[in-house]
Amino acid sequence: MKVHVMGLEGVGMSGLARLLLAEGHRVSGCDLAPGDRCRSLLHLGAGPIHQGHDPRHLEDEEILLLPTPIPEDHPEVKEARRRGMRVLHRMALLKELLSQTPSLGVTGTHGKTTTTGMLAAILLEAGLDPWVLLGGEVEPFGNARYGPGPRLAEVDESDPRFQEVRVEVAVVTNLEADHVSPDGQPRPNYYPSYEALLEAVLAFGKRAGALVFPAFDPGLSTLFRGLEAYPFGPGGVLWAENLELLPFGSRFQMVYKGNPLGEVRLGVPGAHNVQNALAAGLAALLFGVPFPKVQAALARYKGAKRRFEPLGVYRGALLVDDYAHHPTEVRATLQAAQSTGLRVKALFQPHRFGRTQSLWKAFAESLLLAEEVVVLPVYTAGEEGDPEALAKRIAAEIQNRGGKAHFLRPKEAQAYLEAQAGPGELWVSLGAGDVNRILKALLGGER
Repeated sequence: MKVHVMGLEGVGMSGLARLLLAEGHRVSGCDLAPGDRCRSLLHLGAGPIHQGHDPRHLEDEEILLLPTPIPEDHPEVKEARRRGMRVLHRMALLKELLSQTPSLGVTGTHGKTTTTGMLAAILLEAGLDPWVLLGGEVEPFGNARYGPGPRLAEVDESDPRFQEVRVEVAVVTNLEADHVSPDGQPRPNYYPSYEALLEAVLAFGKRAGALVFPAFDPGLSTLFRGLEAYPFGPGGVLWAENLELLPFGSRFQMVYKGNPLGEVRLGVPGAHNVQNALAAGLAALLFGVPFPKVQAALARYKGAKRRFEPLGVYRGALLVDDYAHHPTEVRATLQAAQSTGLRVKALFQPHRFGRTQSLWKAFAESLLLAEEVVVLPVYTAGEEGDPEALAKRIAAEIQNRGGKAHFLRPKEAQAYLEAQAGPGELWVSLGAGDVNRILKALLGGER
C-alpha cells in the first residue's frame, strides 16, 4: 500500500506513518513546517516529504491520509479524488487498524496521553508486545510502537469520527466542554454543543466490549448507565487507599472490589496522575493482565514529554514543561508543582481562540495557584483573532483577583526570566503551543 500523509509533522499523523512503515507500506507526505518528526520518518524510509501543500505532491499513491482540520475542498484532496485515490481521515484509518486484533482505546478531555502511556508500559511489562499509537511521546518508543500483540491507541475525542472506533476495552478518563464551539458554528476539532460531544462519547462507549470511566463523574455515570461499564476511583470497582502525595510522585494501595492488591508507587506527581494510574490499571486488569505486572510497570513509568517534564535548572530555578491547555489541566499541574515545596511561577500560552474565548475566566482562576504568571499571546493554531488582546484579558483578570500577572511577548518573556529566575523557584511552561521553547532557550537549546 502506498500512502501520502498530509500534516506529517503532527504527533498523531507521524505516529500513524511510523506504524504504516513498520507494516511494510510506502509512505510519502507533506507539512507546512516539516521538522524533527519528518526527519525521523525519512531515516525510517519515508519519502519524499514536501514542505507546504500542493496537488503536484501526489504521485502513484493509492491512499491520501488526512488530519482532522483538512477540508474536503482542499486542492490536494480534490486532486486525489479526481485520480480515484482512496481518501481517509486519520480516525477512519485508526478504526480499521484497531479492528484487526484485540485492542484498547483511551479517550477523554484530560490525561489521554499519560493513561495510554501507562497502559503501554503495563502491556510491555506483561510481555504482550503491543502495537501502540499515542498523541504524545513517551520513553522508550516515542509516539508509536509496532508489535504483533494487542493494539492500544489514544483516541482523540476532538475528532467527531472517534465515535466510530470499536475496541475491546475502552477508557474515558473524564469529560468537560472542551472542543465545543463557543457560538455553535461548525469548525474542525469542535462540536456544535456539549450535548453533541456527549452523544459521540456515548456512541464510543456503546461500541466497546468493556468501558472504564471515573466513578466520581456524575455526568458520565448517568451517560453510561446500562452499559458494560467499570468505574474507577471512590465509589468504583478500583480505587486508591492510604494515598501519599510526594514531591515528584506518590504511593498508595490499589484496591479492587474491596480486596487490597498491593502498594503502587508512581514516579510522576499529582493526584491527577493517581487517577490516570487507576484508569490504566483497571483497563489492564479487565484485559487480563495480572496485578504484579501492573504494579511493576507503573513504578517504572517516567511520564510523557510535555507532561510535567523537568527540563533542567537555570540560575537555581527548576524549569518544568507541561502541555496543560485547559483550566482543569492547568489547576492539576500547578497543584502538582506546589507539592515540590518550591515557589511556583507559570509561563502560560493560551491555545486556540475558540477554547480561550469560552474559558478565559476559568484560566485566570486556575492560574491563581501560581505565585506569578507571565501570559503570552494566544497560540492561534490557525484560528482567526487577535492573539494579544485575549491574553491581556487573562492577565488583567488574574490581577483583578489579587494575583500577580503580566502580559509579555515571547522575547520579552525570555528576557524577564533571564533576569528574574532564581533559587527556590519552579517555573512551569503551560500550553499546547510552543511556549516550552522559551525555557529551552534559557538552557541553551532552541532560540
